[in-house]
Amino acid sequence: MTSETLWDGDYKIPWHDPEFSSRMLAEHLTQEHDMASRRFEWIDRQVDWIHRKLLAGRSANILDLGCGPGFYSHRLAVLGHRCRGIDFGPASIEYARQHSPDRSRCEFVLDDIRRAALGGPYDLAMMLFGEMNVFSPTELRAILRRVRASLLTDGGVLILEMQTPEAVKSMGRSEPSDDYFRSGPFSARPYRCRTECEWIPEQHVTIQMYTVIDDAGATQVYRNTTRAWDIDDLTDMLQAAGFDRVCRQDDWPSNAEGLIVLSAEAAVPA
Repeated sequence: MTSETLWDGDYKIPWHDPEFSSRMLAEHLTQEHDMASRRFEWIDRQVDWIHRKLLAGRSANILDLGCGPGFYSHRLAVLGHRCRGIDFGPASIEYARQHSPDRSRCEFVLDDIRRAALGGPYDLAMMLFGEMNVFSPTELRAILRRVRASLLTDGGVLILEMQTPEAVKSMGRSEPSDDYFRSGPFSARPYRCRTECEWIPEQHVTIQMYTVIDDAGATQVYRNTTRAWDIDDLTDMLQAAGFDRVCRQDDWPSNAEGLIVLSAEAAVPA
């Protein structure tokens, strides 16, 4: 697969599909694993870190990109912040709206962050849980430029939680697997799912292929593309988008070894 076709078509699993989104919501809400969203105990720790370390306990305007069911924004609103969450999963956004603890402090927008109006100005923008790795380099550059434009000139901060290059490579080199589910994200009916992964070193990309066969014999194939980023390359991209003071935040509370957090500040024009 060439660089021209790598990001063509449906290179993500269909988070935006209403039925898929509805089934995926159960994966976000479960406290049995951290596959779709982290368990609440870890979200609580991370929200506390954001509130205390990055915002010094002061009320802020926050942009939550890829907000899912609004778990972070809900908690930040309780602490006195105003949040705007954007996500293209309809069931997640509906849940976020219905369970908002303070609708005057939380706004949730159903849209694709590649094209959505971001609004602003914000004191803090965040894209967590490896969300940034699923965009093509061209898309990510454009997102970062638009995020920079939405931040306050003085003191605006972006935090990115990225999958490490080692984690993306390891995923791409994993052995194929075959699993059976009574129901799950890919179907409400029982189905078998064969997962096959490929690491493409020249493109720094892992492709996951999911072949889903339900008990009626219907077959559907899904693809998920994940880009590995070296910190130096991502730092260069952030600086080109108008950020400086890029810093790895090693005290970010996390139970996932394959994820790290970078912060960057909106550069002040010369």
